[in-house]
Amino acid sequence: MSHNPLLNTEIDILVLLLVACLAAIAFKRINFPYTVGLVIVGLVLSFLGKNIEALEVVNTFRLSEELILFIFVPPLIFESALNMDGRILLRNLAPVLTLAAPGLLISTAIVGTTLAWLTPLSLGQALLFGSLISATDPVAVIALFKELGTPKQLAILVEGESLFNDATAIVTFNIILAIIAAGAVGADAIQQGTLDFLVAFVGGVLVGAAFGYLMRLVMNLVKEDSLLLSTITTITAYGAFLIAEEVFHVSPVMSVVSAGLVVGWYKSNSLEAEVREYVGEFWEYAAFLANSLIFLLVGITASSFRFFEQLSQTESLLTSLGITIATVLVARAIVVFTLIPLVNLFSKSKIPFSYQLVSYWGGLRGAVCLALALSIDPKFPNRDLIVILTLGIALFTLLIPGTTVGKLIQSLKLNRPSIVDRVGQALAVVIAKREALKESSRLETMDYFSPNVVQGFAQKYQQEVTQAEQSLTNLITELNLSEAEVQQEVWSVALAVEEQIYRELNDQGFMSKPVLSQLILMMNLKTDAVQAGNIPPELPTVEPLEVRFGNLLVKLFDGSSWVKQIQSDLIATQYEYLTFIAYACEEVPLRLRRLVANSGLPGPGIENCVRHYEEIRQEIVEQAQATVQQSSELAIAFQTKIADRVALVVQNQTVERLAEEGVISEAVAVQVPEIIEVK
Repeated sequence: MSHNPLLNTEIDILVLLLVACLAAIAFKRINFPYTVGLVIVGLVLSFLGKNIEALEVVNTFRLSEELILFIFVPPLIFESALNMDGRILLRNLAPVLTLAAPGLLISTAIVGTTLAWLTPLSLGQALLFGSLISATDPVAVIALFKELGTPKQLAILVEGESLFNDATAIVTFNIILAIIAAGAVGADAIQQGTLDFLVAFVGGVLVGAAFGYLMRLVMNLVKEDSLLLSTITTITAYGAFLIAEEVFHVSPVMSVVSAGLVVGWYKSNSLEAEVREYVGEFWEYAAFLANSLIFLLVGITASSFRFFEQLSQTESLLTSLGITIATVLVARAIVVFTLIPLVNLFSKSKIPFSYQLVSYWGGLRGAVCLALALSIDPKFPNRDLIVILTLGIALFTLLIPGTTVGKLIQSLKLNRPSIVDRVGQALAVVIAKREALKESSRLETMDYFSPNVVQGFAQKYQQEVTQAEQSLTNLITELNLSEAEVQQEVWSVALAVEEQIYRELNDQGFMSKPVLSQLILMMNLKTDAVQAGNIPPELPTVEPLEVRFGNLLVKLFDGSSWVKQIQSDLIATQYEYLTFIAYACEEVPLRLRRLVANSGLPGPGIENCVRHYEEIRQEIVEQAQATVQQSSELAIAFQTKIADRVALVVQNQTVERLAEEGVISEAVAVQVPEIIEVK
């Protein structure tokens, strides 16, 4: 029975996904890097397909340039950019861009000139290979970072470089290919190549940012519908790539990166908590699918190219691969250990040597370099050699650094959580154990619990509480923090609590989006101040661009009727801003003191912080009262709005509780809030 091509494709995808899922389960149990394991599975499957008739279909699967670039790359790039912390990226932009642009060009030059001397490749061919092989693809390493809990700065350095150098590699590759086709290298060609590079790179950023912002406007219309939002973000990822590639002829990768960053900021600051979580999980799943298929196909493609057979049959090919591996490793070492220390000389945010070491060893090669190698015309001289060398480097980096970088991270102790996280973890255990112990008094009131069981329960958890408290005490003694370090840790916790309060208010619908953006900017500035040792941090004056523009219009056209509405909006925004700061300054001390009470920690280290929040609250209340004097009507309107919102939140929470307790059905629970809001 013959099947149509579409059905065959469907069967192929299902088989690959089934294999990927079974492999994921197996590798998770033996604690082996999942993506690296898929490459090995692909190699094994392809080998079996040549010897077992039932598995012959496996060798019909193969990676192609179009499959990688147009299907797999957009979701992988978009997911990384979507979840990237923009603040940390901005803080580390200098080393990231240095590695991604000058670093890749230096690596291209080193690899190209060395291989032109030591292998059968000509200078042009070797430079072409150098440009494609210098792009890093640390997907396996980033997944490992998440598992081990490595510092965010390290993750941003590695992932940020990969995002930007993919674009650099593609543009450089195309420029070198064009120069080879022209058959001449001169000052004009270099000048034109540099101009093309800048246009493609910057153009990609602008096109992606503009398209991302346009799609944000569409998202505003459906921001409470998680299914539609996920669909629109999918259109954004692929649309940014296709528009940049086919319409504007600029870097499609940079277009997807900038679109992802724009949408990521929108997701973090404008979506409700449940919708934000759903969209994040959707893209995590999309990246899982793309990674699963691409790494499985890497192994199958390597085998289908008779990679190992050719190496074993041709000694010169094996020698060329050995030289290439050594050259790529040396070039990577020169780039990382030269450029990052150079950037450190001019940067406040230093990159430690341990981070440099992980960045060097974690510079794996994968999807993009394979796509570029496969895109070379089959008639291009030494094309097969370039593809074989690319596969060799990809397999080497995945199977050797990919499986050992975790041990390197552990040996450098980069998997240890920060002091704040370690203390927070110990505190959480103490509080959780204390809460469990409190349940013993509740169990005593239940007739169906034996007194012996209740007594045993109480003794067990009293012992665990004592052990948890002792562990916390031992940790604090072990850390041996100075008074300044204690204050810095306390303030880090306090600021985290304050930001969480603002996000809770936003998620509950109390806060407008412009005010949330203003408050998050204020929190970023306060966090930077604490990290720099400025304790207590000053309350910074934060004026977003739209506020500054509004104030300028009021000054220029004071007295005009149309300006009065702008002035009213500015006063309302300022009053809302001050009100929520005052609320947070009241709530933070309560939560900190509750933390002290529940954990049994001594309170003096927190009291200075609490006192400062109380003083700030007094100042803010006075400013808010002064604002009310400007327009009491606006203040009353805002307070009425908040009161109504409180009532609505309480009613909705009550409905949710009734549904959880089974008093009403889920269908009724969905309908009641609509009736409440209409009333």
